[in-house]
Amino acid sequence: MNNTSVSTEPRNEPIAASRRDLGVTILRNSVAITAGEWVAKVLNFVFTVYAVRLLGETGWGRYATVVAFVGLFGVFFELGMSQYVERTIAQDRTRARDLYWNVVVLRLILATIGIFVITSLSVIVGHDRELMIGVMLWTGTFAFASVLTPLANVLTANERFDLLTVLLLLAQLLNIGLSLLFLSLGAGFLGLLYTGYVVMPAQILLCVWAIRRLRLGGFQWRIDPKTWRPFIRASLPFALSSIALTYSFNVDTVMLGFFYSSGVVGWYNAAYKLVFNLTAITGGFQRAITPSFARENMTNPERVRNWSRLGIQGMLLIALPIAVGVSLLGTRIVDLLYGAAFAPSGLILSIIIWDVPLLTFNAFCGNLTTALGLERPASRIYLLSTLVGIALYVVLIPPFGMIAAAVITVFMDSLTATRFFMLLRNHIELDKITHKLALTTLSAGLMGGVVILTSSFELFIVILAGAATYGAFVLAFGLFNWSLFLATARRFVRR
Repeated sequence: MNNTSVSTEPRNEPIAASRRDLGVTILRNSVAITAGEWVAKVLNFVFTVYAVRLLGETGWGRYATVVAFVGLFGVFFELGMSQYVERTIAQDRTRARDLYWNVVVLRLILATIGIFVITSLSVIVGHDRELMIGVMLWTGTFAFASVLTPLANVLTANERFDLLTVLLLLAQLLNIGLSLLFLSLGAGFLGLLYTGYVVMPAQILLCVWAIRRLRLGGFQWRIDPKTWRPFIRASLPFALSSIALTYSFNVDTVMLGFFYSSGVVGWYNAAYKLVFNLTAITGGFQRAITPSFARENMTNPERVRNWSRLGIQGMLLIALPIAVGVSLLGTRIVDLLYGAAFAPSGLILSIIIWDVPLLTFNAFCGNLTTALGLERPASRIYLLSTLVGIALYVVLIPPFGMIAAAVITVFMDSLTATRFFMLLRNHIELDKITHKLALTTLSAGLMGGVVILTSSFELFIVILAGAATYGAFVLAFGLFNWSLFLATARRFVRR
């Protein structure tokens, strides 16, 4: 594959940035995001294990209930503006001056409505006083997000993920420190919600400082209500996708909370939390591609297709062995991390871990459709899967509980992945890598056989044996493109 910089002359000045090396830009941002986020993930993982043990299944379940309940309705008060703003500024960076304050004002209006409506819904559904306070605290952070999110959009659209990651890492450290303080003072699960009122204002100040220092955009007061209607109309496909994703990620927890105890919610959420932590392995690449692909697609769509195929192949190369290994070792992993009180989470983890490759693929495809301007068919894909999932949750969770929730979640994301494959099959010519995906699946299956054969040994030995086996087959089948990686890395170092 040709990895030289694009030589095509830019069509206009805002697109001039497309002459930058796409591979180097993606590698730089992926490294920055991955390094920073994994420091934060490790800290957050250790803190989560500590918080789960301290709060117990009931306390953690109540916290998960608040977050899921607010998540179900909070997405209605964002309307997909973030994705549209990020892509628009990535394609034409002069638009930041016109968009910023209009977005902030719109989000503040929606946040005010959301705080009132969601807190009222908490009262209507009969939450106890502590849960209602939790809902009110969580929705109150919408106001801070109205200012913070557009600032973050400016940094991401300008492909300054390195700086944004540093700011997020500082915020994560502050959040963990404050959470530990509140938990030590006996604040219970509400202590995990207080922190936003300190952390988010600090993030706002840091983002403003960074944007001004790097001269990435002005903050002149520009409000034009006449532009709001077309702006909202253009954002709606992203809003529909966000609504569908939010419901798919939260409705299972909310349904369990209605029919089962907080302890059951805690068991289920503890397993599901590990899934999201593991999908973060490819989070750096996932987040880096959207503005870079949107910019590059304006002048060189073939390069975007090539990198898309490499991205899908590389992410599944990581995600599939995780699914196989954790599925076979779920009970032992849960016992090691959370203790005997969370033993029921073991079976749930063995099932829901298959969401790792599915979520990884779906997230990549969602970001890719944003860059390619395919947000409308993407929103239909997400909506159909979510509607099917909700129907199954309503019917099957009451009699079968968290096992049904886990199985339905995997099925729902399988449906999404299948439809994304069909949508993008011709756009990025996925048939060119099906043989490599098959070899990746075979390698992961052979690794699973070794895990089963060594399952009587210590967990560390089993994991090491499985990883060594998988690595050997990856090298034997030539599934990792060392020459491309080293060539891009050399250019990255030179820059």
